[in-house]
Amino acid sequence: MKAKRSRRAGATETVGVSLDAGTKQKLKALAKRRHRGNVSALIAEMTEAAVRQEAFERAWRWYGGDEPSDAARAKVDADLEEGWALARQRAGKGFRRKTAA
Repeated sequence: MKAKRSRRAGATETVGVSLDAGTKQKLKALAKRRHRGNVSALIAEMTEAAVRQEAFERAWRWYGGDEPSDAARAKVDADLEEGWALARQRAGKGFRRKTAA
């Protein structure tokens, strides 16, 4: 009798979704370009983007401003993505701050 394998920490879960053929093709093509074909990684990225967008909209309403234009929203998203890209780049290279002199 074989011992049952324990799940590793951070294991993923499987979900089922129904998509039309065109949407499935688009997801696979985008995953190929952005995540070496890993559709799960693409969906995780899209989920994080949706969560950030919802938080942005909630904060915007709290501050009492009008809804931002598509151009303003795109600028904020681009600025955030640039910052995250820089953070990921530095984290991947073992970046450490120099101590104060």
